[in-house]
Amino acid sequence: MISNWLKKRRSQWKHLIGMILIFALVLAAGCVKTDATAETSIHSDSVTVMESSETETSESQLTESTTETTMKEIPESDTSAEGTSETESAATDPSTDSTTDVSGGVLEVYFIDVGQGDASLLCCDGHYMLIDGGPPESSDVIFAFLREHDIEKLDYIVATHPDADHIGGLAAALEASEVGRAFCPVLKYDNYSFQAFSDRLVRQQVELETPSCGMVFELGSAHCTVIGPTEESEKTNNNSIVIRVAFGNTSFLFTGDAEGVEEDSILKSGCDLASDVLKVSHHGSEYATTDAWLEEVKPSIAVISCGMDNSYGFPTAPVLKRLQQRGVTLYRTDLQGDILIRSDGVRLEVTTEKDTDQDVFTEPILEPSVPDDGLEHDYVINVRTGKFHNPDCDAVSKMDEKNKQEYHGTRNSLIEEGYAPCKMCAP
Repeated sequence: MISNWLKKRRSQWKHLIGMILIFALVLAAGCVKTDATAETSIHSDSVTVMESSETETSESQLTESTTETTMKEIPESDTSAEGTSETESAATDPSTDSTTDVSGGVLEVYFIDVGQGDASLLCCDGHYMLIDGGPPESSDVIFAFLREHDIEKLDYIVATHPDADHIGGLAAALEASEVGRAFCPVLKYDNYSFQAFSDRLVRQQVELETPSCGMVFELGSAHCTVIGPTEESEKTNNNSIVIRVAFGNTSFLFTGDAEGVEEDSILKSGCDLASDVLKVSHHGSEYATTDAWLEEVKPSIAVISCGMDNSYGFPTAPVLKRLQQRGVTLYRTDLQGDILIRSDGVRLEVTTEKDTDQDVFTEPILEPSVPDDGLEHDYVINVRTGKFHNPDCDAVSKMDEKNKQEYHGTRNSLIEEGYAPCKMCAP
């Protein structure tokens, strides 16, 4: 009896112990699972916090940057940059015939404020091109700009034409940087600025070239095409080198001082002119940027490079009206300083040095000027400042001899070459 009872108890104990072991195993498994879940939750929470932190940082950065950056589609009815922020981006319409593979690169185009003149610096994939260098008095600006951006070598320098307000600062550019190739529509020209530019090229053992219409070259992943001049002209403005730069689905058109005559000849050539950004020709002169030209270029953005209170009255009312009627977003160096346009191949981001809260379509007030009598007179040019004077002007007596150049001719001929009259002696 006792033996049977003990056997029965042992069996119950074994069953109980087995149950306890099974429970313990289940409990242990549950704990492991709970720990794993807890660990996963911790990691998950950690990721969430990190993502939240990144998101918060991004949102914070975005909020901060939107005070300067506004992403927007430029509608056809947008007629002014007034009221926009200092930096503005615009989606551009793709142009399938000019699309280039940019492979994640960026094209930066600086329209440098050189006063009454022109200067544009293009940067793409570590390659650089300077188009014009402003007047002689902007030499320090050009030199400093290249040094500040650590540009030790320019792949290309383009002198669109030899007028002093475009070529005057190029000698300084060659003091700041080496250059690979240099382009100009002429190989000889009789002014100090051209000679200084030519001398610096000789020092660097770089030959000046006259590019032919249709010439193609690359600036990193940007595709550059020379589309003008298509024919020679006696007027330097209408011999301006005109270059179209395509980067991804975006494009820029640089026009020098090409006037209606050259614009018309380029239009007749049938080349592709459609461009998102137009560097307005001849500082906004009424003799350039015709209706027919704008009809073919169809720019979303236009940039006018001119000096504050310049004596020419640039930009002129007719050009401002043509741009405004087409809903072009306009930027001006005289009002906004340096202008940077960045392209990722799809979008354009515009940054201005100064506040854009100004009416960019307002014509400048032109100070009364001395009418040209059509006769030839003696003048003295300061080749450093780009000003011309009457020989008896007080400024002439204070002028450094190396900057002094005597000139005999008409007043208008000096102005057409890019020189400005002295405001004191009003020659």
